[in-house]
Amino acid sequence: MKSDGKIVNDLLTNEKSDESVSDEDHNIIKNVLHVSINEYGRLIDKYQVPVYNLLLRMLHDRDTAEELTQQVFVKAYEALPTFRFEFRFFSWLYRIAVNQALNYQKKQRKFVGIENLTNLSDESNDFDTSNDVQLQSIIDKMKDKYKSVIILKYFQQLSYQEVAFALNISEKKVRSRLYDARLQLKVMLEKTDYFHSN
Repeated sequence: MKSDGKIVNDLLTNEKSDESVSDEDHNIIKNVLHVSINEYGRLIDKYQVPVYNLLLRMLHDRDTAEELTQQVFVKAYEALPTFRFEFRFFSWLYRIAVNQALNYQKKQRKFVGIENLTNLSDESNDFDTSNDVQLQSIIDKMKDKYKSVIILKYFQQLSYQEVAFALNISEKKVRSRLYDARLQLKVMLEKTDYFHSN
């Protein structure tokens, strides 16, 4: 996981990530579809923690993140025959996870904000410094369309193409939202002591 300073630097400087396709995942998927469904466990082992972390960052509730993580892998398994091999598996999986989180939030019809950060314990690396709590609380105040691109691009380190696929929007729209989100974030962070405490 990136440090707070690295995340903020990436947010404000628009750093690109690697866009290579995972042949290993594609081979596992082919094995699951044609050889042995037990191979699916390898994908779960590989992506369970990143999916859980994504959901935790979006929802701020450990139990809900765990439950939705399981649901994501069930939905992904059920939809695996429709997987398109020109995409990376984790981009496709993250799309399912983001949709699960957004659907959950809609059903709850409540604001998921800073008050739920108290559910996180010291054993978590997700929110282990006051700066990270401050950064997360500011991101939480952003509209979902900005929060989602920030989390996927900078916390989950997806490429622009992968973020676009996960959110079902164009790459151009991803870049536009990230630009707007970075401007908002910079203004909001400048109103705090965030830059002075790093």
